Amino acid sequence: MGRGSEFVDLRNRLTSPETRFVTVTGPVGVGKSRLAAAVFEDLSNEFTHGGFLVDLSAVRSERALGDTLAGLFDIAVTDGPEPMVERLADHLRDRQFLLVLDGCDQLRSVLGPFIGFLVKECAGLSALVTGQERLGVYGEDLLRLDPLAVPQPWGHTDLAALEEFPSVRLFVQRTRMVRPNFVLTEKNHEAVSRLCVRTDGLPMAIEFAAARMKLLSPHKLLAELDEGLDSLSGSDFDTLSRNRGMRDAIERSLSGLGEDERAFLARLALFHGEFDFAAADGVSTTSSADTQRLLEILLDKSLLSTSECPDGEMLIAMLGLTRQHFLEELREDNEYANVYSAHASFYLAVVERAELGLLGADQGHSLQEIDHWLPGITDVLRFLREAGDGERVVRIVSALRLYWQARGMVRDGIRWLSESVDAEGLTLEVAAKGERALGELLLCTGEWSSADTMLARARTKYEELGDSAGIAGCMRRAGLVAFHRGDLVEAERQLEECVAFSWIDGAGEHAEALRNLAECRRVSGDAHGAGRAAEDALEIFRRTGDARNVALSTYVWADATFDLGDQTGAIELYRSALLKVNELDHVLASIIGLERFAILLTRCCGRSTEAWRRAAHALGAAAALRAATRCVAPAATKMESDSVMAETRVRLGDEGAETLATTGSRLTANEAVAAILAPMDCTKYASDWDGTHHPLTRREFEVAQLVAGGLTNREIARRLGIAEWTAVNHLRKIMRKLACSSRVQVASWMTKRAADNTVAAAN
Repeated sequence: MGRGSEFVDLRNRLTSPETRFVTVTGPVGVGKSRLAAAVFEDLSNEFTHGGFLVDLSAVRSERALGDTLAGLFDIAVTDGPEPMVERLADHLRDRQFLLVLDGCDQLRSVLGPFIGFLVKECAGLSALVTGQERLGVYGEDLLRLDPLAVPQPWGHTDLAALEEFPSVRLFVQRTRMVRPNFVLTEKNHEAVSRLCVRTDGLPMAIEFAAARMKLLSPHKLLAELDEGLDSLSGSDFDTLSRNRGMRDAIERSLSGLGEDERAFLARLALFHGEFDFAAADGVSTTSSADTQRLLEILLDKSLLSTSECPDGEMLIAMLGLTRQHFLEELREDNEYANVYSAHASFYLAVVERAELGLLGADQGHSLQEIDHWLPGITDVLRFLREAGDGERVVRIVSALRLYWQARGMVRDGIRWLSESVDAEGLTLEVAAKGERALGELLLCTGEWSSADTMLARARTKYEELGDSAGIAGCMRRAGLVAFHRGDLVEAERQLEECVAFSWIDGAGEHAEALRNLAECRRVSGDAHGAGRAAEDALEIFRRTGDARNVALSTYVWADATFDLGDQTGAIELYRSALLKVNELDHVLASIIGLERFAILLTRCCGRSTEAWRRAAHALGAAAALRAATRCVAPAATKMESDSVMAETRVRLGDEGAETLATTGSRLTANEAVAAILAPMDCTKYASDWDGTHHPLTRREFEVAQLVAGGLTNREIARRLGIAEWTAVNHLRKIMRKLACSSRVQVASWMTKRAADNTVAAAN
């Protein structure tokens, strides 16, 4: 099942004059034997003298191999001097014959020369061999059999499309053997998809899983699989494989490994998903040359696989079931602590390198790198916590402070640091860095008193260390606490002090202090001072390539630009900044931009209904994202955004504003930013207006719609952002153009027109 292309490929190779000898390799349970048997059944009759399919899984020696094949060809077994392979060659030399040898993993060292000699001597012989590893002889053609394609558990709601995946189709088919009425449903399809992923798309594992479905649901089977590999086992009825369980099958596939190869593979099992050579070398106890040699051996044995990146970099992966087998073993092994410690050291180096990257020009790559390693990082943090290694916990988590904010995972950082920042044995430098990072994260969640306490503790330690950059960082964040609370005077005082103190460090805390000071001055009403500070910060951030801070500084510069009278310039600045943020996929910066740009749009385009719709939508998205991340807006921003949201209810009506906010709340940060940046058509929602069928202007038509909705002149004025007398004048013109003498007649005209349009659309 799902092997149509491989079947045709293998058949074509075996019938091609250029190919004499094919080895089908792949991991245990991938279906090598099944494919070989299907091809043999289909193809053997096309060979003049037929063929043999031989199971060699129980054969262990060259002598036994020769005797087994001799018996098939009725060649007498003797103790004469002529080797059996030569007697077999004499027998097959003039024949057109297909020889399929299955289960050859234990015979690799003798089978290669044996088959190589036969195909060389016998022009009409075609040979097919199955095993985890190629034989490595001249003329061998290799076909690697990969697992069946599996779906993403969360990516498919179309049940028919889901069942097109060969892994799902096989699971459903085999489940119906023990549970005839089983079907995919809306309630079980995600669990079935996850089972196919957890079984790695290996047909043998899928068949064992399906055999357990007689009494279990897919969800319960997943839970059992979490407990151990023994849940994937069965009998002769469940599979044609010679193995009776995945644990036994995996152990058999490992039986040919040396002690060093097996120990190295166990170390790699701690990686979630793909890794590269540098990662493997980072956790290895051997030299880089030996690491490369071991990787090549394990790749050849189909215990690891590779994929190529667009830039040519090779990524390596281990199947999940093999990984689970090693993890279960590792928990009982004395090497458990050493292996986890090696991974902890590797991840510490990764995050401290990424910490620098998140302050420079390569932020996108650094964020994606941490995304990839995060499951492994989480594993080693748990290990380090249990081992009492608070030093490395604090170093790892504090190095990720910008990552937690970028991905909206601030609470994770707070949890880890709160548990470890007071651990015994921390060096003064690590304790200071951890307390400063914890203070910054607590600031994000609005826990201002706790943030102040942590920052004060960190500053004391930095003063003891004589670390001026550390002191400046604490000063700046203390100023931000005051700003978030709404104490603008104290915030400006502390931030100005930080700017003066940190001016030597122009590319670090000094630039961020300038940006924070610019925001404080803008809220205080000093647009000129805000603009100067924002431009100074921008100059530094552009020089260092710090895209996140360029965007955040541009937000402030845009607001100052608007306050100084340049509306168009302000909007364009916001657009450029939000595009940068979207490229980074930075959640917190997106939230800030959504709120600030929504406020600006209503200030710049307040007469446009579409501007208020955009604002309601964006603020709904921002509110939901803040609730999900538990990140609190500064007092000034919250006051402004609450005011704009209240005004949207006046302009759009309670129901209209709430609908837009709810729609926005379902979006991701990137989707919400894309929505607010979409080209704005200020007439989009006056969709019934058509100047060729009535005498009203677009604005008059909007007023007439609101009259028909029962709004008073004052309510119409507030909804459209115009003066009440302007609304009255519009209504007088409408009544004159439509020959109406009252508001009721205007409403009646609108109702009749809507009905006529409905009829026209129906026809």
